[in-house]
Amino acid sequence: MGKERRKSTLKEQIDENLRRAYSETAEEAVPERFLKLLEELRRREGNSAGGTGGEDGGES
Repeated sequence: MGKERRKSTLKEQIDENLRRAYSETAEEAVPERFLKLLEELRRREGNSAGGTGGEDGGES
């Protein structure tokens, strides 16, 4: 049982360290260029969902 307890404790420590390391990054604002890319992808998905079959061939 001691070995399993050590593994559990180690996993908890790893989880906590990862949360600490990435918490600031997760709270950062998304860069404007990424927001524009996401907007463009959503716009294209919306156009292709209309059943037109993608007049431009579907790939850029």
